[in-house]
Amino acid sequence: MAMVVFIGALLFLFLAAMPVAFSMGFTSLLLMLMDGKILYGNIAQKMVGGVNSFVILAVPLFLLAGKLLNVGGITDRIFKFCHVCVGFLPGGLGHVNVASSIIFSGMSGTAVSDAAGLGTIEIKAMRNAGYPKGFSSAITAASSTIGPIIPPSLPMVVYGVSAGASIGALFLAGLIPGLLMGLAMMLLMAYFAKKKNYPRGNYPTAKTFFIALKEAFLPLLTPVIIIGGIYQGIFTPTEAAVVAVVYGLLLSGLIYRELNWPTLLQVFRETARDSAVLGLILACATLYGNIIMRAKIPMQVLDFFTSLAHSQWTMLIVLNIFLLIVGAFMETISAITILMPIMLPLLDKFDIDPVHFGVIIVLNLMIGLLTPPFGIVLFVISKIGEVGIIQLTKELLPFIAVLLVVLGLITFFPQIVLWLPSLMYT
Repeated sequence: MAMVVFIGALLFLFLAAMPVAFSMGFTSLLLMLMDGKILYGNIAQKMVGGVNSFVILAVPLFLLAGKLLNVGGITDRIFKFCHVCVGFLPGGLGHVNVASSIIFSGMSGTAVSDAAGLGTIEIKAMRNAGYPKGFSSAITAASSTIGPIIPPSLPMVVYGVSAGASIGALFLAGLIPGLLMGLAMMLLMAYFAKKKNYPRGNYPTAKTFFIALKEAFLPLLTPVIIIGGIYQGIFTPTEAAVVAVVYGLLLSGLIYRELNWPTLLQVFRETARDSAVLGLILACATLYGNIIMRAKIPMQVLDFFTSLAHSQWTMLIVLNIFLLIVGAFMETISAITILMPIMLPLLDKFDIDPVHFGVIIVLNLMIGLLTPPFGIVLFVISKIGEVGIIQLTKELLPFIAVLLVVLGLITFFPQIVLWLPSLMYT
């Protein structure tokens, strides 16, 4: 009975367009009522405990770092540098698009920041060079999904807290899969460039290269500082978020002087608003997780999935299919916070490494950001690129296909994900 109420109430509230945090909260109250009474003290304790965590500090800090880099002239410098490095390849600006996203992902940690920040520059440049607006928008949307895979990653932080996995290990685990995603998209871009005769840029001179490198050198150091600092044990992932914010302020405000006080205050307001929303989701998710554990719903889910799969590999296939469906209907952070209390018993039962699964679940949900009906990146790029949702979805299909190939590789070859973490966390 509890399982029926849990699924029915949650789906009804979602369809009624109630915010995710309130949906989880009301579902928790219903399950409490079924258990006998509402324990108000337990509600307060669990919700406060859900956000009273040192690790959670990384969430607003990485949000702030991404916004600072977006408004401080960093994106322009990264784009120009990538244009010099790979713009001469067939379909040059498509490769620039992907390379820029790979570099920017080492700074922002979110797909929407990449799409909204770099997306405007990339789409405008590609359309001015004669690329179709649908294709320009599609590759921009697809490349933005690299952001939460390559460290730092906001979804990885939330997953690590929910699953009790090492944030540092998750950050390192995403590096190779993120680069694989970029390589796969660039190979697809090369195919389209040859087939449709897309333009390419001129070969850079040594002078042009060094000028672009000089302008982009300090922004390029951001992922090196973050990843290197974590890998060397100089600071924790949460402290790395502080370093990213301070470095972003120095670059945007003092060195490049493109960040003024009104803009900074606006960035702070936006960060506070977004952090409050995420904080409420995490608080309600903690309560929700505690209640469904008491209702033994994860055990029922475990029995159901166990009936579908009897080995680790078949379970991973089932979970991938399930997550691809979920990703089409739910926002990434919400999906992770809702699903992890239910899925943790499955990871234990089938001996699935939580770090390995962390990259799998995030990549699945990134693909979901590109698919209707609720793909956030799909809507953002549709607006920026002035392309209809249906047209953009059609243009995205080849990119979704190559992302599914990468998903298959990291699912069935775990060492792609676990090799780097194993060097540090042994």
